[in-house]
Amino acid sequence: MKKILFLIFSLLMYINVQASSVNYNITNFLIDANILENGNLEMKELIVLDGTFHGYVRELEYKNPKLSDYTPGEINFANSAIYNAKGISNVKVSTRNVTNEEITFETFQKIFTPLTRALNEKIAKDGNFIYHNEEDILSYKMYQSAEDEAIAFFVSYIVEDAVVIHEDVAELYWNFIGTGFTDKISNLQIKLHLPKEDNTDAFHGWAHGDITGEIDFVDQKTILAQMKSLDKNTVVDIRTTFDKSLIHSNTLRHSNEMALEEILKIEEKRAEDANKQREFIRTVRKITKGMTYIYYVILIILWFYVYFKFDREYKSEFNSKYYREFTGSYSVEVIDYLMNKNITPNAMSASIMNLIYKKNIEVTEIPSEKKKKYKFILKNNDKVTDTEQILLDFLFEKVGKENTFTTNDLEKYAKSSRTCESFSKNYNEWKNCVIKDAEREKFYETNGIPIVTGILVLLISILIFLVVMYYHIDLISSYFLLPVGILFLFYTILIKKRTKKGNEDYLRWKAFKNFLNDFGNFKIKELPEIALWEKYLIYATIFGLADKVEKSMNVKISEYQNVSSTYTTQWNPLYDWNLYHIINRSVHTAFTSNMTANQANANSRNSSGGGFGGGFSSGSGFGGGGGGGHGF
Repeated sequence: MKKILFLIFSLLMYINVQASSVNYNITNFLIDANILENGNLEMKELIVLDGTFHGYVRELEYKNPKLSDYTPGEINFANSAIYNAKGISNVKVSTRNVTNEEITFETFQKIFTPLTRALNEKIAKDGNFIYHNEEDILSYKMYQSAEDEAIAFFVSYIVEDAVVIHEDVAELYWNFIGTGFTDKISNLQIKLHLPKEDNTDAFHGWAHGDITGEIDFVDQKTILAQMKSLDKNTVVDIRTTFDKSLIHSNTLRHSNEMALEEILKIEEKRAEDANKQREFIRTVRKITKGMTYIYYVILIILWFYVYFKFDREYKSEFNSKYYREFTGSYSVEVIDYLMNKNITPNAMSASIMNLIYKKNIEVTEIPSEKKKKYKFILKNNDKVTDTEQILLDFLFEKVGKENTFTTNDLEKYAKSSRTCESFSKNYNEWKNCVIKDAEREKFYETNGIPIVTGILVLLISILIFLVVMYYHIDLISSYFLLPVGILFLFYTILIKKRTKKGNEDYLRWKAFKNFLNDFGNFKIKELPEIALWEKYLIYATIFGLADKVEKSMNVKISEYQNVSSTYTTQWNPLYDWNLYHIINRSVHTAFTSNMTANQANANSRNSSGGGFGGGFSSGSGFGGGGGGGHGF
């Protein structure tokens, strides 16, 4: 068993180490693309990873399988396979450390270390790359490990026959970022250069993808598209038309159509759709910001309302610090629920002591040289409550036998692996009966309105938070919506307001507790008659003061005897004071041992089992090519 546990633990640790060993961000992704006079596209990519990783995989794709087939003269300029390239060639990969460097297009000019090809992954190491070619996708797995540092991967290649020639213009429509990028990309910049300056009306440019991106004309031959952040699996493409006289090649694809007017119509529609999207998002952001502020205002109002209506206790007529009388006619164990809204082992100790006080149980001392031990004998069931009867049956039929049990029997029964579950079952049965007795006294109000309010507040906060995250709304207060909503829900769940009766009884018992706690500070003449002291000790057990009160009473008895022996004639305890301590200790020991035994059993079971610049347009991904990449 230990070996199996060790293997499982080792496997989990290995998985955890493997999962945590790759943790990086793509801080920069720069692309410098040149349209050559022969219609090819010269690509240079700079991918900067910062963090801990083993390398990066770049997948180059020159055909987009989602594009529709075409026939010259019948081209769909919105989605046509005519924009696919012929192939990719002259691929080179290299790396360099870029710690504390500002990444710009000048970084392309720096010295990079070329990677050499390895035949397979078994022999690949830092400084190597693995090449695969499947279904028009070229995959380059580049090995360069890093631990909390930044590495730039430089990938250069030629996209063959990327340009399309129309009757009126030349065109490039290319997916520079495909759906295969499984990482979020920060600071994406793409520069696209024509072979020469174009001063004609044919020069247009559009970018498609996330509409937060922007495209600008740097000069009469260069387009710059950039984004501060790009979500994973999001396509970014650029489409440009220009004077076809800049291209000198007879091998390129020809559409045999006048294309510019149709392209302008398509892009105007896409720009219109994107602008509608932007306007919608702006409206959503305004509404969401307003809702966020309103949410906080309403939440503050609700919080005050719930507190004053459902949480603040009723005013009481009783306001004394000390109280010496017994409040209510309910059993002693019920007081535990009133004070804590829970039943603790103190309640069982007090109940046993009360049964002794009522003479239902008789106690005899067992001779022992080490420490005092006691045997408990069931004498009668006179005037016992149903809840007390359940406790008697448990103690004398399950824990003991023949109407007797000892403190040792109780402790052994609780911690034995054979009987620990039975102890828990019987203890919980008795505990539930005590709770029912307490609930009949109506100490606490039962009102589901606060919790329902808390759930609604949390649901609203989740809804607003999701909108904030989806639309990237920059509002700091929005990020506290969820924590505040959860906090308010927990607050409503934890509310336990007492009824007027419950609060009156609670304050009297609290004052009674203060009296017991300060019992030793009172003068003899201020204390009640000695005949009540034994009963006081029973109630002291409920408040966890039994040992302290016992010691104080011993001191006071000595004081009585020093004053006059007549005082002690009222004191005739059934048993010596040590009995109360032993009962309380045995019950608590049994309860703690039972929890440990059950945990051990549980563990054992488990182990076996318009084209002149502006914003990006909508409708990305209809250009040729694509590809993707990810770290490893």
